[in-house]
Amino acid sequence: MSDVQLDLLRPRISALPITPSLPSTLDFMRALVGALIWMIAAELSRRYSVIGVEMNLVWPPDGIAVGLVLAYGLRMVPVIGAGVMVWHMQRGIPLSESLVGAFALMLALLVVCWLRKREHDRPHEANPVTACIRYHFLILLPAICILTALGCWQFMLAEMPSRHGLAQIVLVMGISELFGILLFSKLTELLVRALDQPGRKSLVSLQWWQAWWFVILGTLVAIGDAADHAKFGGLGSSVRYAVFPLVAWAAFSGRPLFVHVATALAALALLWLTPTDLPDTEWAFLILDQAVLVVCLAGLGFFASAAMEHRRVMESNLQELAHIDPLTGMLNGHGLAVCLEAPGAQQLLIGIEVCNMGQIEDLIGMTSARQIEEDIAKLLRDQLPDATLLSRVKDGFFVVTLPPGQPSDESINRLRQILAGRRYVLGEQGVRIRVALSAIDTRTSTVKRDEILAALILACRVAGDSDDRGQVDAGDAPEILMRARQEQLSRAESLREALRNRAANATDGVGLWLACQPIRAARDGLKDLGIEVLLRWNTAPGIPSAPSEFLPLAERHGLMPQVDRWVIAQVVQALVNRGAGELTLEKISINLSGSSMSDTRLLEYIADAIRAIGFPASQFCFEVTETSSIAERTQAISLLSALRALGAQTSLDDFGTGLATFDYLKSLPLDYLKIDGSFVRDIVTSRVDQRIIMATCEVATAMGLKTVAEFVETPSQRTLLAAYGVDYVQGYGIGVPMPLDDYLAHRYEASKDEVNAGGA
Repeated sequence: MSDVQLDLLRPRISALPITPSLPSTLDFMRALVGALIWMIAAELSRRYSVIGVEMNLVWPPDGIAVGLVLAYGLRMVPVIGAGVMVWHMQRGIPLSESLVGAFALMLALLVVCWLRKREHDRPHEANPVTACIRYHFLILLPAICILTALGCWQFMLAEMPSRHGLAQIVLVMGISELFGILLFSKLTELLVRALDQPGRKSLVSLQWWQAWWFVILGTLVAIGDAADHAKFGGLGSSVRYAVFPLVAWAAFSGRPLFVHVATALAALALLWLTPTDLPDTEWAFLILDQAVLVVCLAGLGFFASAAMEHRRVMESNLQELAHIDPLTGMLNGHGLAVCLEAPGAQQLLIGIEVCNMGQIEDLIGMTSARQIEEDIAKLLRDQLPDATLLSRVKDGFFVVTLPPGQPSDESINRLRQILAGRRYVLGEQGVRIRVALSAIDTRTSTVKRDEILAALILACRVAGDSDDRGQVDAGDAPEILMRARQEQLSRAESLREALRNRAANATDGVGLWLACQPIRAARDGLKDLGIEVLLRWNTAPGIPSAPSEFLPLAERHGLMPQVDRWVIAQVVQALVNRGAGELTLEKISINLSGSSMSDTRLLEYIADAIRAIGFPASQFCFEVTETSSIAERTQAISLLSALRALGAQTSLDDFGTGLATFDYLKSLPLDYLKIDGSFVRDIVTSRVDQRIIMATCEVATAMGLKTVAEFVETPSQRTLLAAYGVDYVQGYGIGVPMPLDDYLAHRYEASKDEVNAGGA
């Protein structure tokens, strides 16, 4: 497992309590080291002075002090203040000046801490440039103002040359504190936090380009310094401008810490190469020249650092998306597998499956079903506070990993008492969940982790809602998997038997039957599109099998071409039984799997079916789904082109979920584009999903395609989709699935009413 993954998952792997505050002795030692660093930096900075006063255009010590306080908190302030006093006395500075200087720095540090805490409580700023500007203007700028104002009084208390007025002192003091704090506060904060994280190799090892960066900077400084001492024209000052491409190189190649190091070193190089042979009358030009250079350099470094930090956050978010379930904040299946592979990870697993989750989704919709899962996740957190890992592997299935020594039977019984039969009332609908629990102890087993997780899922499925299931030995995992494979073969044979039955069963019977869901116009000016035909399978009276379970089963066993033909035949039979010539229908959408695209006789089958009912082919739309990849691209293009030549229309379903989706979109002859519901579910709150929807609509418009959004469940989703350019919407918020026969019966009655009204 990579370091990034370990860093991401460590809070969930560790069951230890939050680390207590650092011991006071260590706090004092850190503060003492911080004060010593301030004194050393102050002593080194005295080399650069202007207008005859020990004031530098960049004053690093105060910037270092601010960074230390931002990293370690208020406990640094008193000791750093004492260090300032000691340095002043060692330099022979009068007590009055020392008190003003120490007070100024301590007040600035306290203000920075207070402002940082207030900003931390504000909502997170997503734009990195805006966040960078807020950080510098709302946190650092007040400290700069305090140090400038009080620092000027410190110098006014000294015996200053008469030719220097207050305005000159304020100017130099302000620039000095500004650059010192801007260049060194964030650098210090990043550095000490990196030092506090063990195992960071970036602090002791350099990449080849970083080593070359230091070599080139040192070479430039040496050349400029030698040219300045040799009075060789303006070469010494001209070399200063070469540091800008160096900082740009660091900005686009390094991490934020290295970017700040490069910016600070480049600023010091600018000061080192400052011309020293200017007359005193040109000191204003000297300050302006240096100020412009350092401002440009600091601006480049700051915004580059913000961009690098944004990239780091995006990488972290992508890692989190890969390992964390966005609904509950728990681990997902991949994240759990990664954690189980970690050394020393406890592996006493309890699986919890909501057996009737598919029925709940059909009854109350996916949004309400997800709310139920959120409540279950909260219950797990409350009832198992000592659990090492909590994960939501898939819809309706949770896995709990317990620490060693905790009995699984007791935990299972407690969870069963809490969850079994739990009732939820959402709106006017009430549902009761059925749960199955099982446990596998893998601490002493050599069975592969992915196999154990699969065995746990299957063990829960076998357990059902019975009360006699307890712990399963990890050694039984292969046997459970073998039984599961046998069960899959049995289910596949049951599906073959259902496909042999040419008559669709009633919804309360056993077998395959057809439902349909309406597709409505998203905005004014468009007519409703029609319906999508949905396949359902009752494995027992009144107990459906979720399509997400039996359709992949059909894919694995090569049954999807038979499934597609069965659906087409049943749609045709339903139209014939209802009297197709007397119906006024909207468009009927039928799914075709990717594997059916390679069926060379499918076009003839569809054409014969349409001719058999005498129904216009334009009433049909065939949707290409990506439950499996399209094996023969040429045949797929030929089939869809032929269907359009017949008069039917075509659609690409689940757009955005497959790696080859854009390639399909470009090559397949299509009329409609169906946006996958995973981008619709969180569109009200997710800016990423909003951008994806808008981009999809722009692409579809450019290609002359109409768009359909799936999984629409709320009016706000529908309104937002319409605003982004979506043409049609589908989902539980638009219309719940209903048996196809009931829909056709309703349309038949509506057609008779229209005929009677016309005759009257």
